[in-house]
Amino acid sequence: MILWPSSRVFWRSLMGLSLALALFSLAETFALAQKLGVAPFKSKTTLALIVFWGLAAGLSALGWRFQPEKWQFPRWPRPARIPLLAALAGLAVSFPWLMAQPVVSNLIGASPATRFFVFWLLGLMSALLLKLGWPGLRGAAALAASLFVLSTVNLLAGSLPALTDYPFALGWSETSRFYFPSLFFSELLYGQRYPWPILHPSLHLLLSLPYLFNAPLWAHRAWQVGLRLLMTALIPAALLSRFQLRSRGWAWLTGLWVFIFLMDVSIYLHLPLMVFPLLWLYRPRSPRRAWLLLLAASVWAGLSRINWYPMPGLILSVLWLEEEGPERLSPRSLLFPAALVSVGTLTAFAAARGYILLSGADAENFFTSLSSDLLWYRLWPNPTYPLGVLPGIAALSLPLWLVLLLGKRPGWPLMTILAALLAGGLLVSLKIGGGADLHNLDAYAVMLVIVAAYAFFRRPRPLPWQALGLLMLIPAWFAQSGGSGLTRYDPQMSAETLQALQRRVDSTSGEMLFITQRHLLSMRLLQGVTLLPEYEREDLMEMAMAHNTLYLERFARDVESQRFAMIVVDPLKFNLLGSAYPMGEENNAWARAAARPILCWYEPAESFPQDKIVIYTPRKSGKSCP
Repeated sequence: MILWPSSRVFWRSLMGLSLALALFSLAETFALAQKLGVAPFKSKTTLALIVFWGLAAGLSALGWRFQPEKWQFPRWPRPARIPLLAALAGLAVSFPWLMAQPVVSNLIGASPATRFFVFWLLGLMSALLLKLGWPGLRGAAALAASLFVLSTVNLLAGSLPALTDYPFALGWSETSRFYFPSLFFSELLYGQRYPWPILHPSLHLLLSLPYLFNAPLWAHRAWQVGLRLLMTALIPAALLSRFQLRSRGWAWLTGLWVFIFLMDVSIYLHLPLMVFPLLWLYRPRSPRRAWLLLLAASVWAGLSRINWYPMPGLILSVLWLEEEGPERLSPRSLLFPAALVSVGTLTAFAAARGYILLSGADAENFFTSLSSDLLWYRLWPNPTYPLGVLPGIAALSLPLWLVLLLGKRPGWPLMTILAALLAGGLLVSLKIGGGADLHNLDAYAVMLVIVAAYAFFRRPRPLPWQALGLLMLIPAWFAQSGGSGLTRYDPQMSAETLQALQRRVDSTSGEMLFITQRHLLSMRLLQGVTLLPEYEREDLMEMAMAHNTLYLERFARDVESQRFAMIVVDPLKFNLLGSAYPMGEENNAWARAAARPILCWYEPAESFPQDKIVIYTPRKSGKSCP
């Protein structure tokens, strides 16, 4: 299946890469010293780093001449492997632990080569321990296993900050992920029926289940984290079930790789639910089953995102082409996959229209992304996403495209499907509000994995070791770049903020608008507030980016008339930025549509900087705009 490198080639490749990373790390250390305004050889910390990277470079250069094929690894008895396994576990958690330390994070967190070199060294140490415990294991296989395990652990550690009982929102959209799901049970939670969410209904339907058990906030967070990890993991499990792999170790390695790749793309947690059932349940020469699967998955797609509408039909088409399609394709032979895509898309569209009718929300507020601006510069490196969407997805996709091109090359129907999904994902990424990572390309990434899996496991000739090297390194590079650690906060200060909010609520008569922190109402952390469903932050931001004039004018009139006795929102400031700043256009849309109208007619009455909450009340002196 793989054309493994010789021992000499493998060793020299390791030493060459280590030497390059050490030299890049040296350069980044000098650049950091210059940025901090310190003399490199007078700062003890900087000097220690320079010495370490220099030694690593020297040892890597010397190691080039070693003859590792002559090394003999003794076979350890089974009981002696226990300390090795303990050491491997320690190495697996050491990278996220190191990156969670403020001192280490400040020194190397923003230095890509240095950060990856630390990750690489830990991978080499892990591979060496694997060879000591299991001498029969190939060096390349030991290194692949080490990098995949380290990558997986670091990705899992990236979810740790979300596992907290901190009572307020952790980020821009977190409170929306709690509030929107509550709308499906609005009569139970608020005493009256409110319109269902207009954004990602299927996502919020999945996230609504903890409300059935009156779960606390930490349980909602744990549910989101666990659901995303489980849903993503089910895709490789379902995909590999189609190939009947005999080697359990090979299956685990491949499954870990697919999981890492999908996590690197940051796929939405509601996408897998229309992917893994098709991969698990589709059977060749069973058209009735295919149609039933198509209808069920397409309904889910219709409740999700407009660019996912054709996805179930496309997945089933790929499975049919790979497992049942004729060797020579003709327009007539493609009638079945064309019918799958057409019927699936129409079903998704019908499901979306049905949801709109049942939701109780204004129909004109759906599909706002169709009228939002395109930011073409985000294709390339920019402050919002330094890697750039196009270079980022090209780099991450490169190993899989090599698998496709070096194996059984896909025909034009498969290439057309991949090209269409790539173009659609790029287009969505360029919409204002997108382009900060690769998550809008998740449909393309999933399809690429499926097509590449067939090319990999059914290719006529072995895969060159150079392609294997890229398969190991590129996903690992993306996986180690994420953060980790725990969310730390002062429970007493947060409790005092919550008490102050409750006192303000108790002393206020009139309508109270919570633009943010609505989970405090849905989870009954605040009492005595009648929910106003209008103008939730993510809805308001979506309408601002989509230039929904009617919605924004209604908001401006309500603010100008000082309809609300108080407004709870993040600290507001009217500060226009541009494309030279991260999310500059999004900042401007929010500043013009939300911040400025509020600041014109409202003033801060109470502020909680540690929790990023401000209570605004009507200005008694009249209009005063920034």
